[in-house]
Amino acid sequence: MEKIEMKRENNFIRYLFKWLLLIFAAFAIVSICFNLITYIREKRYYSEIIEQEQRDRINYLSKNINDELTTLKITASMAVKEDIVQDLYCQYDFVNSYERNKMMEDIRKRCLEIDNLNSFVSSSTLILPGKNLKIDRDGYDIVDEDVYAFLLNGKRNDLIHMENGKAYIFEILNKNYLFDKWSEDNILGIFIIELNTGLIRQELQYAKMMDADVLFMTNPDKDTIYFTTGDIAFQNLEHSENKEKILLDGEEYLFMNSKDGGDFFSLYYMQDQGFLHLIQEKMITNILLFAGIIVLTILVAFLLFYKRVFQPLEILLVDAFEQIKESNLSYRIPVTKNNVVFTRLYQNFNYMAERIDTLVSRELKQEILVNQANYKHLQAQINPHFMYNSYFLLYRMIKRGDKEGSLLVCENLGKFFKYINRDSGENKSLSDEISHARSYAIIQGYRYQGIIHVDFPELPQRYNYIVVPRLIIQPLIENVFKYVVSELEEEEEVKLKVSYEEADEELLIHVENSGRMEEKQLEEIRKKLYGTKKEEDITALMNINTRLNVFFGQERSLETDKSVLGGLKVSLHVRL
Repeated sequence: MEKIEMKRENNFIRYLFKWLLLIFAAFAIVSICFNLITYIREKRYYSEIIEQEQRDRINYLSKNINDELTTLKITASMAVKEDIVQDLYCQYDFVNSYERNKMMEDIRKRCLEIDNLNSFVSSSTLILPGKNLKIDRDGYDIVDEDVYAFLLNGKRNDLIHMENGKAYIFEILNKNYLFDKWSEDNILGIFIIELNTGLIRQELQYAKMMDADVLFMTNPDKDTIYFTTGDIAFQNLEHSENKEKILLDGEEYLFMNSKDGGDFFSLYYMQDQGFLHLIQEKMITNILLFAGIIVLTILVAFLLFYKRVFQPLEILLVDAFEQIKESNLSYRIPVTKNNVVFTRLYQNFNYMAERIDTLVSRELKQEILVNQANYKHLQAQINPHFMYNSYFLLYRMIKRGDKEGSLLVCENLGKFFKYINRDSGENKSLSDEISHARSYAIIQGYRYQGIIHVDFPELPQRYNYIVVPRLIIQPLIENVFKYVVSELEEEEEVKLKVSYEEADEELLIHVENSGRMEEKQLEEIRKKLYGTKKEEDITALMNINTRLNVFFGQERSLETDKSVLGGLKVSLHVRL
């Protein structure tokens, strides 16, 4: 009886195993077929995505380069038409050497400014053919016609002129626009900008997806190649049976061009297809290999699944992901002898959690460093501009014999620059911050004497202990002089008032000025201050608000309102 019962159990196990094997075999076949169908569909889908992405990339590159070249063309046109150029041409032979050199020096500085304006500029030069005079950032010299003859000999209408591997944008100023513009007798001046061809080629290289891809730029008439990332010529290109593809030396490329290159150039992209074909072949091989592995793995995995997979995953890994989901990034899975099968998985999970924790910390540190860099940049901008104005103020005061005022300005100027350049530490006591801002207000009060009235009392001693980030008061005072005083009409006066108010557990520092602040203007300032975009015209307000938020751990440390004086009122919230 026992043998019959055992035989029945064995038959049941074999029957169960047979059907499970058939089910898994059917699953494997369906999985393989599904993967093949999915591969064919995904191949077409991702090919279109890659192609569209590359089109977007070259359209973006084309637009950026075109915008830069358009800016340079406008710059050249404006530079050659400036009054100083015409004055130099007309007065060259009638003024003394000092005045002539002064005009040429102004033009030289203009060339230097243009050279530093744009990374696409290699050099800029002004030539006056009638005087055989050449001026660039290195100085001025008398030259022969050979220096600029190549521009006039070509007489091309292309906005980029190529000569001996160099690229130029130039603008001609004619004496009389009714006559031939290319006639040397009718040319008053030529402004030439030599482009940085190495940088342009580098930009084309960065736009490639594969090393074998080719980008090239042509003139708008498509008969001259300006720049290329490969050794190609128009005569080496052949049309393929596929209209969207082209052949270069027998190799097939996907051919596309930028949507709009403007008036300067046309940009073309040739995407190599050999690598994609190789990837496709490897993918098919991998799918077949993967299918075979699935069949073998399913049989083994079925026997070990419950004991060595389900329980460890359910008990440890699921709980671990729940911990990460709850932002407990310090959680780690304990690795013991009982879960040795999943040791590597648990180690990788622990490594992943550690990496996430590290990256989050690094991101926070990076944000702090960026804020510090912005603060340093803002601090560096204060010194030169303010220093020059202060020196000129002292000069005027000393010249008119204002001894007491000069001493007071010198004293406060020394305190101001000592605080900016020598005092260490990113945080300061509020009393130091107020003293620094008062020094600035005193100096500026003398500078705009009779125009601005400053009411800036000392900080009450009971608040001296408060620690705050550096430079949170003085930039607000500076904004009044920068945006209010500078826009005054004649015989107008401005009132600047600083006051202190204690509310609950906060000290409110109010900085307000007179003027005509409209409600619409105030609303715009608030939108920019608390919006997501970085608005350059209120950088100081945003910087102060952000640093105080981080320092005190609060959401809004700075508020704006209309002052009873008529202008803007800015209130800082400092925690007691």
